[in-house]
Amino acid sequence: MLPQIVETPPGPKSLDLARRLSASECAGITYMAPDGSFPVFWESAYGSNVWDVDGNRYIDFTAAFGVAACGHRHPALVEAACHQIHSLLHGMGDVHPSRAKVDLLDALTAVVPRPLGHAILGQNGSDAVEAALKAAYLHTKRSGIIAFVGGYHGLSGFALGCTSAGKFREPFSPYLTDNVTFLSFPRRTCARDNHDEMSLNRALSAVRQRLSDKYLPPVGAILVEPIQARGGIVVPPDGFLRGLRELCDGVRTVLICDEIFTGFGRTGEWFACQHEGVIPDLMAVGKALTGGFPLSATLMTPEVAASWPKSPGEAIHTSTFLGHPVACAVGASSIKLMQTLAIPLRAARGGDRLMQRLRRAFSGSPAVNEVRGRGMLVGVTMTNGRYGEPPFQVVNRTVTAAMRRGLLILPCGANGDTVSITPPITTSEAQLDHGVEILADAIAEAVT
Repeated sequence: MLPQIVETPPGPKSLDLARRLSASECAGITYMAPDGSFPVFWESAYGSNVWDVDGNRYIDFTAAFGVAACGHRHPALVEAACHQIHSLLHGMGDVHPSRAKVDLLDALTAVVPRPLGHAILGQNGSDAVEAALKAAYLHTKRSGIIAFVGGYHGLSGFALGCTSAGKFREPFSPYLTDNVTFLSFPRRTCARDNHDEMSLNRALSAVRQRLSDKYLPPVGAILVEPIQARGGIVVPPDGFLRGLRELCDGVRTVLICDEIFTGFGRTGEWFACQHEGVIPDLMAVGKALTGGFPLSATLMTPEVAASWPKSPGEAIHTSTFLGHPVACAVGASSIKLMQTLAIPLRAARGGDRLMQRLRRAFSGSPAVNEVRGRGMLVGVTMTNGRYGEPPFQVVNRTVTAAMRRGLLILPCGANGDTVSITPPITTSEAQLDHGVEILADAIAEAVT
């Protein structure tokens, strides 16, 4: 369905909930615009539509942070959740596991590239990255880590230590490890010159230099997103992942691919590393794994998995909700659904249409610097406003203007200069086209 606005967002019910939430939640969590123009409060969602508490209907170009790849509240996932809730709501994942945990791991290891056949489950992306970094150290006994500027890997512990943005790091800097080296992430361009090759060579040369530096802790892991999602939908030049893989081969350094956002078909392959035929030593997945329940996983090769000591009765890495039965049941159903719907193929085809539509809409626009992405992971980068306002201000105004028109989008990028477009992969052509029209109108309003 297309949008339907019955109360100018945010409506009175959203405003009342904002007042109540502000009174009870820590102010550092949910953004509340000082003028009351943001956010709206969701009431329900289905497919590619979201309804707020005032009855407004939106097209969702966020898929709720990329989670709802098959659409919100897909009947197959709801049925799986309800069935599991009626039989076993909670289990003891590392003591007396549930059947659902085994079914989930069977389904998961069937779709990941071999030899990634062993897993540790978590509840979110940070959990998956934390487990991957622990596994890397157990396997290599090396504490040095290479991560990349613009990379986002979560906000807890080791994961925060590998996330480059100062706004997340600085408040907690005394707790963060100093064993992480941040290197430049190369950026693919549309220019017909040798910029991509030069960018690629510089990036790989910097990695090579760090690997050979004898004055810093030896590098045990290279942690990389195949495409930087929250960092601005930054696609590296072809050959970057292959180059990292080659630099890791033959030395005691593992390659970790953070596929939390890019995994499960979002970019047109089951996993974005497959665009270059690269198989990492470890891979972190989450978000679209369940389509709506907290669940993540760290996949690893048999060699890395063998570095973990066999559990003597109490695991050295676990949690109360590890392998939660309901999340696992929904995850297994979600993977089957993605296979049935041919989600990677739909993302490739839908992404081509979306990219063409966006580039046509903004061709020659002074407000838009670039449209980039892969599959249904797309970014629209903005320029300065008409009166010299920085791009992040233009993006923020665009997000609010689009919301008032019935389109949900998010900002992204290290400087907040990019509109992130990650709709459910099942979004219809009519919804995609209408969403692009709303986005164009919102940008026109934002720059005037």
